[in-house]
Order: sequence, then C-alpha cells, then structure tokens
Amino acid sequence: MYSTTRLDQAQVAVLASLAPGGVLSVECLARTAELTMWRTRNAVSKLRSRGLIVGRQRGGRGTWEITDRGRRTLSTRGRYYR
Repeated sequence: MYSTTRLDQAQVAVLASLAPGGVLSVECLARTAELTMWRTRNAVSKLRSRGLIVGRQRGGRGTWEITDRGRRTLSTRGRYYR
C-alpha cells in the first residue's frame, strides 16, 4: 500500500545528498543540501521516522545513511513511499 504523503523540498535534498552512498553528519548534510541546520534536522527527523534513512555511529558522532526504501522514494521524486 502506498501513502500519498509527499516529501518536502528539504527532505528530497537530504535524500539526494545521501544517494551517492555517503554517510554524513547533519552538519555535512546541511552544507551539501544548502539548507539551514533547523531545516536539515527537521528533514532528518521526518525521514528517519519514515524509515528512509538510518543513523550510524561513526567516531562518536551521529551520521546518517539512506536506506533502500529511501532510494526507491527518491527515484519517484518523493511522491510516494511504501
């Protein structure tokens, strides 16, 4: 079953930043996606709750990685997610 909840522009930008296979911190995501820290944290929180990204610990720092589900969602330009 598909949900019709669209991703906002910040969420798509964060997914696109992670799509090449990177594992990035919120600070790096904000820089790469050209977003404010607030918008980046908000997007990360929403994407994590939907299972589109997962957190990793790296050198004592929290980082984020895109999931397969996130890749599928990004390929549909954020229109639908499963």
